[in-house]
Formats: sequence, C-alpha cells, structure tokens
Amino acid sequence: MELSPEKIYQEFLKKNLDKLSAVRLLLSLIEKSDSNKVRVDSIKELEHIGAADNYTFKVLENLLISDSSLTVRNTAALILKSLFIDKTFEPMKWALIHEESPSCLRTIHRVLIEIINNWAKNTDPMVKSLLLREVEKIKYKEFKLGFEILCESKYIETFTNQELADILINYFTLMLFKKSYWRLKYKIEKCKITELNFIFKGLTSIPTPIKYLSSLKKLILRYNQLTILPNWIGSLHSLESLNLNVNNIKTLPKSIGNLKSLKELFLWKNELKILPQSIEGLVRLEIINLRLNQLTSLPETIGNLLSLKELNLHDNLLKELPESIKYLVNLDDLNLSWNSLVSLPESIGFLSSLKILNLERNELTTLPESIRDLSALEILNVSDNKLKKIPESINNVKSLQYLNVSRNKLESIPESILSLKSLKEIYVAENNFKETPDILNALKKKGVQIYL
Repeated sequence: MELSPEKIYQEFLKKNLDKLSAVRLLLSLIEKSDSNKVRVDSIKELEHIGAADNYTFKVLENLLISDSSLTVRNTAALILKSLFIDKTFEPMKWALIHEESPSCLRTIHRVLIEIINNWAKNTDPMVKSLLLREVEKIKYKEFKLGFEILCESKYIETFTNQELADILINYFTLMLFKKSYWRLKYKIEKCKITELNFIFKGLTSIPTPIKYLSSLKKLILRYNQLTILPNWIGSLHSLESLNLNVNNIKTLPKSIGNLKSLKELFLWKNELKILPQSIEGLVRLEIINLRLNQLTSLPETIGNLLSLKELNLHDNLLKELPESIKYLVNLDDLNLSWNSLVSLPESIGFLSSLKILNLERNELTTLPESIRDLSALEILNVSDNKLKKIPESINNVKSLQYLNVSRNKLESIPESILSLKSLKEIYVAENNFKETPDILNALKKKGVQIYL
C-alpha cells in the first residue's frame, strides 16, 4: 500500500523510516503521482524533513523550470528558498525570464530579492565579486548603459554591496512588471526605477514588489480599483509624486505620514471620509487634490503642511474648516467649492499668499471681515451661497481681479469695491437686486467687465 506524504513524514518522526528512505519515498511520489495535491504535499514534507541533498535540489530545480503545474512550480520555488537558498539563484533567475504565471512570477521574484538582500549584508569579498558579475551580466539596454555611466563617475571597486544589490533588485523588479503588466510605462535613471505608471491596469491592490524600489520618485495608479493602501507605502522615502486618482480608496494608512519627500498627492474621486492625523508628516507636500471624496472634516494637523501651495477639496461634505488652516501661509490656491460650509474661520485671513479662493456652492451667509487681509488674492468665487452682503473691507484686497458673487441673496454691492484698481471682471447674476446697483455702472465706466 502506497504511503501518503503525511504518513511518510509521521513514520520519519517515529523513526520507523530513516531520512534517506523518507526522502526517496517522497521524491518517488513527486515523480510518479498523478495527483498534484499529493505532489505538492510531498514537496512540503521534504522541507519538514530537511532534505538538503544534491539530488533533491536537482528534482526541485527541474520542477521549478519545467513542471506543467503552476502550483507545483510555485511550491518548488518556496521550498528551494527554504532548503537551498545559497544555490538557488541561477534557477530562479532562469525561471523569472521564462515563467508566465503571475503567481509563480511573484514568488520567484520574492525569492530572488531575499537572496540578493542576503548578499548585500555579507561582508565576504567573494560575495561582492558575485554581485558585480551579476550586474555586468545584465543585457537590458537602459541598465547596461546606466551602469557604464555610473562607472564613469566612480571606480567599480568603490561600489558597496548594497549599491550593487539595489541595481539587481531594480532590474529583476522591472522584469517582473514588464511580464505582468501590458504596456507598462516607466523611467529609469542610473540603474534605478524612478517612475512607474499603472494607469488602467485593473488593480485591486498595489503590487507589493514596489516596496523594494527605494529610488522611486513618481508612482501613478490612477483609474484602477484600489480600496486600500498597504502600510509599506510609507517606506517609499524617495517618493515625490503619488497619483491615486479615480479609485475606491476609503482610508489612508497612518504610514502615509512617513513620505517625507512627497510633494504631490492626488486622490481625486475616491471614497475618503477622513484623513489621518499623521498627514502632518508630509512636510514637503506642495499639492494635494482631494476633490470628489466624502470628507466631512479636516484634521487640525493639516496646519503642519507648511509647504502646501494648492489644496483642492471640491465636492466633499465639509461643514467647517479647522483653525489651523491659518498656518498654511504658502497656500496660493484653495478650492472649497461644492461643500456644506456655513461659515469661514477668521483665521483664513492669515493666508497671505492666497491668490485663488473658490467657495462656490456652499451654505455661507457671511464672509469674515478678515478677508481684507488676503492681500495677494486675485480670484474670489463665492457664487451659489446665501450671502446677503459683501464686507466693506473687501476694498483692502488690492490684488483682486475676478469676483463672482452670482446666485446669492445680495441686495446691494458695497461702494468700497470701487477702490479695487486691479478688478477686471465681476459676476453678479441672480441676486436680490431690486434694480441694477449704480455701483455697477461706475465699475463699468472704469473698464470692469460686468456679468449680470
């Protein structure tokens, strides 16, 4: 009666079978059984027994590179790593080139990265020579030329194990992505992947191998089906631009605050209801686009984004702004249109760099007097609100060029507006004027375009 893989292992544990006999029985099952489950279970039991002989290596290597079952190939890759990590680099490299199954490719790639990372930590001079040989074997044009350029700026002998390992990691990761994603767009600089574009790839999760790309600066994942971001996203310390527009992301991980180099964050049309407090860590962030989400509030920590220049919150569910908004002194474009704001904090007057303020379609009944302090403001849109008056102090906004107060409940326009020498256009349609205000005629004579 043929023993099952589990029974063979149990007999081995009971010492009814010696190691050599148990290994031979398992190898026999792998080679002769018609059941892939039996074969996979036999491969796994080889690991439990610790079969580290050369013949077992050859059998597993052959399974990896030529077996018809992707489950068998995938399992062989995992057990090769476990039992023979010091000698499995070559078969893994071969398999990465020739394998077609996405799941097997991911396993093979993961094994290769683990091997290379082990080499990077090894101080043996022979290992450095090995890494260098592998880098020099790369025939891919952009890597080959990139390495030649690197060698012009420094001697080969001065490359560290980690530098050489990073080149291999980037190369194998690119190979994986090119085999896994049709028409992948990317950019390589000095043997490092610096840009990746996964637009319209139908992704439901961010490809894990991205986390190994320590030099990645730009990552585009727009128009996919992502619902969450992995915690490891915060490990991309070189990332400067992250585009996640048009997905189904509901939350951001706390680790997002670790992206200290990030300058652009695009999250247009997702399902965010809240931003994490950790967003304060994005100290270099200049642009954040959060339009078409479901945000009901902003964290106070948003005031720590001192480099922020553009904040787009169009079409959310905001009812108020945090007082900390006053610290965004470098902000020049603030879009709060299509929300549910009933008032603005007086602290908005601290935004001395603000050039564009869009408040269209909210629930505002008044504007704060501090609006007079927005000395750089050029465009103010407060259309589609419930304003009954415009503050007289608007005459201090000397840079104002375009003013839209249409679709409100205004009964008059303050005469102080005549002192706005930069004003070019004013939109006043659909208000509660009993007759056309005389001030509009006076503005028209000064060359201001009036839209009634």
